[in-house]
Amino acid sequence: MSNTLSVVLRTGKTDSQVGTLIRERSGLMRFVVDGAYLALGENRPILSSSVRFIGDEERTVRMLTSGPITQPGRDLHPWFSNLLPEGALRDLVLRGLPTGATTDFDVLAHLGHDLPGAVVVRAEDEPAAAVPEPVPADQVEAPNQIRFSLAGVQLKMSMLKQDERLTFPATGINGNIIAKLPSERYAMLPELEYSSMKLAEAAGVTIPHCELVPSSSVVGIEPEILKGEYVLAVKRFDRTADGARVHMEDFCQVMQAPKERKYTAANEETVMNLAKRFGRGTKDYLEIVRRTTVNILLGNGDAHLKNHSLIYEDGVNGALSPAYDIVATIVYDGSNELALKFRDSHDSLNIGLARFQRAADLAGVPANVVKKEVTRTVEKAADTWGEMMDNLPLSGQHARIIMDRVKTLRLIEDTKVAF
Repeated sequence: MSNTLSVVLRTGKTDSQVGTLIRERSGLMRFVVDGAYLALGENRPILSSSVRFIGDEERTVRMLTSGPITQPGRDLHPWFSNLLPEGALRDLVLRGLPTGATTDFDVLAHLGHDLPGAVVVRAEDEPAAAVPEPVPADQVEAPNQIRFSLAGVQLKMSMLKQDERLTFPATGINGNIIAKLPSERYAMLPELEYSSMKLAEAAGVTIPHCELVPSSSVVGIEPEILKGEYVLAVKRFDRTADGARVHMEDFCQVMQAPKERKYTAANEETVMNLAKRFGRGTKDYLEIVRRTTVNILLGNGDAHLKNHSLIYEDGVNGALSPAYDIVATIVYDGSNELALKFRDSHDSLNIGLARFQRAADLAGVPANVVKKEVTRTVEKAADTWGEMMDNLPLSGQHARIIMDRVKTLRLIEDTKVAF
């Protein structure tokens, strides 16, 4: 495999060479930013909010040329390693690689044509024309190996939705759906995640379009990994209807934190502040407030840093992406712990309005505005969830766990909402 990789941002139909990833003979890896990318100035397509300082171009250039992302190391820098899959999907990817080619650098080289967002990574001597174009829908066939990357440990596939079918794309680069597969370990996981997402939406959280698709309508996936009745199909918000790419980065990338620290590198207040600083100010701060409120109500204990992202629809300006990976994990593990601490506590049962208000004070957001947003979110949930439970594809046991638990929360007591 190549030891020199070009890093490109493909926004629309235009490629912007950002820099080069180099693996030296010693094993050290480093990232060198391209001079032409620097010459584009303040309106250059953004690689990461972590290396951009609006109104301070000198500092931005300094960070791009000599900041942490450029420092040599034995491991791939976290911004790049966070583009790669974990868990079961990574295991499937490694099956298609030569023996010994198992480092993050090797995996990135292998998957570089279909990464999350608008980043394309290819061998430096590979011409731009060599990048495969999306295959017409009527020519799609199942591939021999995985050639796309989706972050996270849950087994998921980038697929193409055609009428009522989900098909594995031939090149792996024209998928418009993330298909989340059934789990042998967690019964009815697609059904629970779909239900959790719709409950979150009813409470005011912005989510992408998602639907349950019968496993029998999925083409190109080995039957042994489709051991469940349904697959959850989530529309990719980093791809447009015509197949163009939209850049995005998760909050581990924004913080330049290794994926191994997705539970420990920050707390809920940090997530709120990142959304405000790099997104749309108070508007995105309040969106994170709604998501945190819903995670507490649902018993979602897995909202870590990689489950929050910024999206750059114009290639330059960031906004909080739609919410994803919302699951009422309480029904599986019985744990009331949040993934990230909130004001020094993981215990969702005891998190009330005071913590939201204190976090708002520290972020410079009016505490009364945040208090009203939390209360409004709880009220929407109380008004809709009871009736929805009868129509969602939840097991009766899962529905009871969620609804019985929510009444015990400090947040319900503080907001004085009848659930």
